Amino acid sequence: MPTGRSVRLFLAEGTPTGILTAEIVNWTGHVLSAPRTRLETALKRSELKKTGIYILYGSPFDADLPLVYIGEGDDISTRLSSHSRDDDKDFWERFIAVTNKDMNLTKAHVKYLEGRLITLLKEAKKSQVTNRTDPSFDRLPEADISDMESFLEQLQLVLPVVGVDFFRKVVSSSTTSLAAGSVETPTFEIENNRKGISATAREIDGEFVVLAGSTGDLKEAASFSERLKNLRNQNLAIGKISKVGENTFRLIEDIAFSSPSAAAVFLFGSSRNGRTTWSVQGNTMNYGEWKEALLQD
Repeated sequence: MPTGRSVRLFLAEGTPTGILTAEIVNWTGHVLSAPRTRLETALKRSELKKTGIYILYGSPFDADLPLVYIGEGDDISTRLSSHSRDDDKDFWERFIAVTNKDMNLTKAHVKYLEGRLITLLKEAKKSQVTNRTDPSFDRLPEADISDMESFLEQLQLVLPVVGVDFFRKVVSSSTTSLAAGSVETPTFEIENNRKGISATAREIDGEFVVLAGSTGDLKEAASFSERLKNLRNQNLAIGKISKVGENTFRLIEDIAFSSPSAAAVFLFGSSRNGRTTWSVQGNTMNYGEWKEALLQD
């Protein structure tokens, strides 16, 4: 089975909505997350006086995707204080500051991390990057690049824990390898010729992933979820789905959902119970019956 990891969270103000820190055991990195409303308190903390990278993000009402800005600095507190007065960056509601406990991060290191994080953001296609430049800094010794890639790997484990999930790409079904001792999940399918829906999906890395090539119905019921309607529009805008004729759309890339029901609603444009709508490919069971059989094993 995959090796477990321990992430230590500390609520610095004793509330889940205030300043919190996150660390992985035996990792030298340190992550601080806080709402913009607590910026004046966060700026007094010693972590923000160090060299590091920071992430500003928010979801304005008129934006289809979260807006994100990534920066670096020798003294993060100075940069954050400057951004708080910048009207061009008024979108951010929270920030993440990433530093190193052993003070080994240099200016060159954080410039490299800044460029890599911007690349990851663009590849994930889950946010709108507001950086006006696309820095690429590779003037590091080979050993340092290896260290920074290892640092980045640990950081990508921590960020979703503190609520930042827009760096993570959907794990492609074509590149997923079966971990030793794990159970291979079947492929699920929906076939509805009347609505032009022909879809396949798999459970990958804890998410229900509808696979590229699947088709869905563009028509939307009056009761269709506003959140999923926005998700359709976002994916059309960034090219993850495309229209096929007047009534159908096709997935160009795999798209992950939190549940089989959310995936089914996305495809049908109306309320659906994913546990009964999805069938196990090559089997008479639906998703719910398959899950029930697993629970009884």
